[in-house]
Amino acid sequence: MTERIYLDNAATSFPKPACVHEAMTFYATTIGASPGRGSYHESVEGGRRIARCRRRLASLLNAPSPDHIIFTLNASDALNLAIKGIAHHERARRVREGSNKPVHFIATSMDHNSVLRPLNALAADPVGPPVEWTCLDADPETGLVDPARLSGAIRPETALVIAVHASNVSGTLQPIEDFGQVCRDRGVPFLVDAAQSAGRVPIDAGVADLIAVPGHKYLLGPLGTGALVMRPGVEEKIDTIREGGTGTVSEQDTQPDSLPDRYEPGSHNTLGIVGLDAGVEWILQRGVDRLWADEQRHIERIIDALADRDAFPGLRLIGPGTVDHRVGVFSFVHEAVEPHEFAAILESEFGILSRAGVHCAPRAHGTFCTRDTGGATRLSLGPFITGEDIARTLDALREICTHAAAL
Repeated sequence: MTERIYLDNAATSFPKPACVHEAMTFYATTIGASPGRGSYHESVEGGRRIARCRRRLASLLNAPSPDHIIFTLNASDALNLAIKGIAHHERARRVREGSNKPVHFIATSMDHNSVLRPLNALAADPVGPPVEWTCLDADPETGLVDPARLSGAIRPETALVIAVHASNVSGTLQPIEDFGQVCRDRGVPFLVDAAQSAGRVPIDAGVADLIAVPGHKYLLGPLGTGALVMRPGVEEKIDTIREGGTGTVSEQDTQPDSLPDRYEPGSHNTLGIVGLDAGVEWILQRGVDRLWADEQRHIERIIDALADRDAFPGLRLIGPGTVDHRVGVFSFVHEAVEPHEFAAILESEFGILSRAGVHCAPRAHGTFCTRDTGGATRLSLGPFITGEDIARTLDALREICTHAAAL
């Protein structure tokens, strides 16, 4: 088999920079201690490295306070903390006030199950004031959500607006700056799911009140890492959803109010955070602007090639058909080859690794009319993809489509 091409970076990035593995190996074999659980050098050094990762993430995202970067297990964990923390806070407030008004959330049809499932679980919970949520539809061609729809959906009881930045299905980049302005004008907190954009696309944390990021995707860290970036002050609206040891103020048996300890109970995944720190440093050294410009060149090449429909008979690309408003996530369907079969051929015949299915985003596939037909086959770029990789992939797509048309 020819050299394999990994095009499933939307699931997790691979390969990681060598410095990520080196940093983790050094910590595991030389330091090893749990930060905050001792005054000896190794424990203090672990705490120093965790603090450094917070500072680097703050620098990358232009966030004002490293202490408001809360480490989580992944982006799903960060989204659950934000959504359920706000729901708990608002429900408790209504109980104190003797009100049974619903707690209202707004999300979009492009959102991932990491948003849809917590919202549906809250809406199904019969205890306490009800939770309701509104789903904003997206354009069936591009996947873009009109900010005017958001403005019209906000109600007096709206507690949070949520939007995915870059779609893991179509690559669609939502206008989060416009969403953020609408939310600021209406005084409603705004949460961005940056699972497919953090570390890949320039992001200013000032665009939102909350940003959920995974460490293992375009931040190039290991699995089991992530963060919720909070605008200072918004923590007053978010209850913690877990309690436990923090290594600080151990004499009290209630969770500390200070950040980040309020939201980080238990021992940290220090080994993972050390790897994440190295991944973020790698990005900072090269610059997000440069990495994004490199990816945009690959996007333009792919879009230009697929525009020749005669060269790829039967193939339909989902999402924006131009370089604008998209990242390097390409999902497609073929009129004669179902998605899982297409992915299997890519791997077995061409050594190209993709992902087929509904990609944990059923409403996004509903937007593109692919939810009930097996979803789509997805190719997702990463920072180590080369021009040669793009050429081989386009050749493979062309050959599969041509062969299918001849049958």
